[in-house]
Amino acid sequence: MKDLKDLILKESQEIARNMDLEIFDVSIKKIRKKVKLEIIIDKEDGYVGIDDCERFSRTIESYLDEKDLIDTSYDLIVSSPGLDRPLRSLKDFIRFKGKLVKVILKERVQNRTAIKGYIEDINDETIYIKEKDGGKIIEFPYDIVLKANLEIDL
Repeated sequence: MKDLKDLILKESQEIARNMDLEIFDVSIKKIRKKVKLEIIIDKEDGYVGIDDCERFSRTIESYLDEKDLIDTSYDLIVSSPGLDRPLRSLKDFIRFKGKLVKVILKERVQNRTAIKGYIEDINDETIYIKEKDGGKIIEFPYDIVLKANLEIDL
């Protein structure tokens, strides 16, 4: 399965690049006698729309069928990372500057390990979050981030 995933990931990245998209994640699960292939696509300069998912899905499905890579029936699911997407790199924090996030830290900063607020700034490896409630700026090094997700700002 890992070899198949690597092969699909490699081809998916090429297809995505040609469509000005990128691959966020690929997962393959075998459920009974069927394979579930899920590919999450992203766009560096905006949000992924239904048209993007549809276009990518058609192209990767043609490739998979032509090469006969999956030797059983499969379900292909193509989606976006979602509105509450994880932030997995410093680059993601830079990209979503000004957006509402929830960050879980590996160690305490200003007596807390969970912070909810707006990405105020990123300087070198330091992230500055303006608390949603209170407006206080909390700064911490990127390397102590355990988990971070965008939050829906209501």
